[in-house]
Amino acid sequence: MQERYDKVKKLFNLGFVLARAGYKLKTEGSYLGIFWYLLDPIFTFLLLWGIFADRLGRGIDDYPLYLFLGIIAFSFFSRVTIESMKLIVDNRWIVRSIKFPYESLVLASILKNLFSLFFETVLLIILALLLRQSVAGFIFFPVILFFFCFFTYGVSLFLATLYVYFCDLDNIWAYFSRLLWFATPIFYQIGGQNKLLILNSFNPLYLFISIFREIVIYSRMPSASLTMAALAFTILSFTAGTAAFTKLKCRFPEKI
Repeated sequence: MQERYDKVKKLFNLGFVLARAGYKLKTEGSYLGIFWYLLDPIFTFLLLWGIFADRLGRGIDDYPLYLFLGIIAFSFFSRVTIESMKLIVDNRWIVRSIKFPYESLVLASILKNLFSLFFETVLLIILALLLRQSVAGFIFFPVILFFFCFFTYGVSLFLATLYVYFCDLDNIWAYFSRLLWFATPIFYQIGGQNKLLILNSFNPLYLFISIFREIVIYSRMPSASLTMAALAFTILSFTAGTAAFTKLKCRFPEKI
């Protein structure tokens, strides 16, 4: 038990050091610094809100919050998975020459993007205050985010493993991510679209974003089925991703 704890502690410590170094490297020499991280979600929000607020957003309560929360949650998942997928291959010289827990590279990506998500969440709280909406639900934001990170971590480990063997995966995942962006109700509501509802029943991002919105924006508990489905996807993702990565990571140095 103590040995496992020490391994997890070492993994997190290394991941945090790598995340901090990557974050500083990205903002080093930049006049705007962390504000570069905020420009993408802000501009995306302004564009979508300007186009859809009077159309798709007319029947959605607190549409600005609904939209911005969907954007930052999806963007976090997208950034982490796209970045993590290539980490093993892009760091081939380190992987070949130094023996260390390769999972720390993926963990570092999550921690680094959590830095960005923190400032995006601050913007979301400011937006809620400007709209005179309750911010009590934000107390539970870290709890949902905790499980969302475990889900994202599992997917990222799985993609990083596959990319070592299939170099075309980045193009496939980029295309799939675009499809997922439009399939997930980020700037619209499913409403009575039964086919879209059935499709999104198998979409973990829809489940997590819906839970975020229910608790954080509307201050109400999500349905039991929604919560259990999100938890099931989290366990499946983390278990499958960890198992695949652990089984094949010993062959990474020779494959890259």
